[in-house]
Amino acid sequence: MATWSEAFAVQAASDLDVYERLAQSPLPQSHSLHYLQMWLEKLCKAYVHGVNLDVLKTTHNVVAKVLPRLINMHWRRLGLARQPDMTELRALCREIDLLHPQVNDDNRRPENVEYPWVGSAGDVEIPAEWKFPLTHRLYSNAGRMLLKASSQLTRNPAVFIR
Repeated sequence: MATWSEAFAVQAASDLDVYERLAQSPLPQSHSLHYLQMWLEKLCKAYVHGVNLDVLKTTHNVVAKVLPRLINMHWRRLGLARQPDMTELRALCREIDLLHPQVNDDNRRPENVEYPWVGSAGDVEIPAEWKFPLTHRLYSNAGRMLLKASSQLTRNPAVFIR
């Protein structure tokens, strides 16, 4: 029988597979970003221990809180001589958390990958037609590091999951 951590890890791996396919497809970027957010959220939940299960199942803004720490632990485990700058990586993690509509309910940043919203000019904006700046930031050095480390943590979850 799987533990909750193992179950989240298996589902994160499935979401990673879908993200990778969507990122290479001609479909709107909102779809790949949605799976990116879901993949990384479940990956983080797989590594969180000692948290109430009900909280774990309903919490959505865990990427910025958990993923930078996981990636740091991963890099130390690999024995990297020089640790990468975490500033941009943390900013990317915060932006990934903001893709989820529940995080956006305060109207700080209404655009999200799942639901239409009213833009600054008063027009209804459609996620499938929106150009999300995060997509291009994933190709930066920090973005590539985030994706590579997160993929490794997803593909080899036993390293940290108890």
